[in-house]
Amino acid sequence: MAMVRWNPWGELSSLHEQMDQLFQQVFGEPLTRNGGGEHLTLPVDIRQTESSYVLEASAPGFSPEEVEVTYDDGVLTIRGERRAERDSAEGDYVRRERRVASVYRQVSLPGEIRPDGITAGFDRGVLTITVPRVAKPQPKRIPVTTETTQVGLPAAS
Repeated sequence: MAMVRWNPWGELSSLHEQMDQLFQQVFGEPLTRNGGGEHLTLPVDIRQTESSYVLEASAPGFSPEEVEVTYDDGVLTIRGERRAERDSAEGDYVRRERRVASVYRQVSLPGEIRPDGITAGFDRGVLTITVPRVAKPQPKRIPVTTETTQVGLPAAS
């Protein structure tokens, strides 16, 4: 029988690597890479009010011209296309952590919305999309009558 020495640090290191991979996938791991470009998952916050859904997405560094919002068949699509910039500044990078990447996100919306009223605005790097909801019908009170008033006969006094 061979004895194997257990090293708890080896398992901890493996767990650390797995957690890093999980966080990268959830919070910004590139979805696709093609021709040097990347598409990152765009995280969104969604609030529901009485009259609308409000989606907010942080897209720092994008201009409104680089962001496209479309709605088709119950799905809202946000796409931000950014091209790699050529640096003309002097010097070489010692460290470069900011990625030049495009962003992409699709959100399924419920059927109770008005697609023709969707608006989008960009302010200080935050894209805000307002999706108006269809007003819920108010309860209608139905009068309760007697059988005689229903058939057109006068009610007994």
